[in-house]
Parts: sequence; C-alpha cells; structure tokens
Amino acid sequence: MKFTKLTSSVLAGATLLSILAPTATFAATNETGSQDAASNDNGGTKLPQTDKTVAGISFGDNSDNGNTGYLRLQMVPHTLDFGNHKILDDSKLDFTADGKNTSLPTNNLKASYEGGKTNETAVLNTNDPELKKGHVDGTAWATVVDKQVTRKDSHSNANTTNPNNATDPTSDFYEGTTSVAGKWKLSVKSVDPLTAMDNADPSKPTTETITGAKLSFDNTQYGQTQQVAELTKDTQDATYTTDLAAVTPAPKVAKVSSITNNFSTPLAAGGTDVTVAEAKDGEGQGANVFGWTPENIKLTMPAGAEVTNAIYKANLTWTLSSTVA
Repeated sequence: MKFTKLTSSVLAGATLLSILAPTATFAATNETGSQDAASNDNGGTKLPQTDKTVAGISFGDNSDNGNTGYLRLQMVPHTLDFGNHKILDDSKLDFTADGKNTSLPTNNLKASYEGGKTNETAVLNTNDPELKKGHVDGTAWATVVDKQVTRKDSHSNANTTNPNNATDPTSDFYEGTTSVAGKWKLSVKSVDPLTAMDNADPSKPTTETITGAKLSFDNTQYGQTQQVAELTKDTQDATYTTDLAAVTPAPKVAKVSSITNNFSTPLAAGGTDVTVAEAKDGEGQGANVFGWTPENIKLTMPAGAEVTNAIYKANLTWTLSSTVA
C-alpha cells in the first residue's frame, strides 16, 4: 500500500496529537488535606470516616425482667402460645402450648396464636450438664436465683441496737435473715379471664370474655446449677463464683425438695396463688430451673364457650416470696 503525502501528513498529525495530549486525571481528595479539618479539601470534615454494622441472631427468650437481689425471680414463661385454630370443638377442648388442639390435628391452622407459622412458646437452650440432668433443656421455664450464701453481715450496729433483730441486735438485717440458702416459695396465679382483643389493636382488650377456661402445668422438671452467670447472662451474677469461693466453710448444696408435679389455675380475675415450689432452709443455692415441655402445658376451654374470630389472651403473675416469718 502506498501512502500519499496527504495520508502521511494526517498520520503524522495524529501521532503528534497523541504525544502532546495531556495525561487523563480524575477527581480526588488529597489524603493529607482530608485529615485537616481546617482545610476545605473535604468541606472542613476529616477523613477517614466510619460507620458500623451489627450482625445478630438470638435463641429463645433472653429478656431481662429487671429483678435484682440475693434472692430473685430471674425468668418465667413470658408467652404461652396455644396456636390458631379453625373452630372450638366441644368434644376436643384441650390445647397445648406448642400450638396444637389435642386429638384434633385437622383443627390446627397456624402454630402461633398471632397467625404466624412459628410457635411463640420459648424454651430453654442450655448445655449445662446439671440442668440437662434435670431435663429442663427444651422446656418453658421459670428460674429462681438464690445467692443468699454470699450475703455478708458487717454488724455495723455494734454500738447501737437493731430494733428489728432481738436475737442479734448488732446485725444489719432483720431477724431471720441469714447467709443460708432457701426459705422461699415460688407461686403463680391468674390475673384475668381469657379476653378477646381488639383486631385493629391486639394490645387492647374488648369486653368479650370466656368464663371457665383452665391452665394446667404437668410433669414439672427441675434442675439446679452453680453456673449462674452462664445461665442468666446477667452482669449482676458475674461475681457469684468468686463470691461463693470466698465463703467459709463452703456451704453444702441441696436441691429444692418440695416441688408441685402437676398444678392448674382457673383463668379468672383475682386468682389464688398456686405453689410451684418451696425451698426449705439450706435448699436451692444457685440457679433453680423449673420447666415444662410445651406439650405438658395445657389450656382447657369450657364446653359450650362461644368464640369469635379474635385473639384471646389471659395473664398470669408469678411470685417469689420469702417464707421467713
């Protein structure tokens, strides 16, 4: 191929232009300038800048009720979920806390009473060998923490008289208060009847109630552990192991001996306390877990009850009380 003078001139010109063209540049912020808040390189704001992401997952009920003390009610079953069902069959009136209508599986619509696919009765997840021995793993549970053995009496009333303690007037405590575990009772009672909630706002009750429903807890399981902080994940229990090691002589651990295996309560206003467990003197040191599998928590509806398309709720109050007079 022959190049004409014109072609050669064009090629030469193109080559010349490519040589003389300036190198491409891109917008940027000077690194040193970006770190100087007094400059205007980044509008007066320093670099680098940061933000954060939280990745989370949870298992079971890990809510904190705010209770504190040497003796405290640390956990109760916060939700008992008896499911969502087509109808109320007068011949099949028992429902369990795993969301099922006993002996009538065709009546089960959804696992949650709120209409979801997942049942909301939380169960305990634990690898504690002592709690596994008690078969409380996988149960809806209540926990009483008893750290009374770590309570110290400084006898600050040495030069005065404590009017609340005739036996030891130098004590800081009322008469009967000791550094020994036990002498407490766990009970539960009904607050109100099953009540239909407002469909527009399920937190608000209507005037519709069901009289005669009953809640039953069967086959109570019990486990006791000294690994309190590992169970509760609560900072107030973080020093328990250290505090316990400082107690001399070392206290003897004894399980709670009086536990109600099966109990029930009518769902009605102003219910009566039903005893779940009672610790005698020296019993219950550490964390005491009482549990029921969801299948062993039963709601029995009254025959002839008329129900509507609504969510029905009732409330329970669990109470930990001292049995020291």
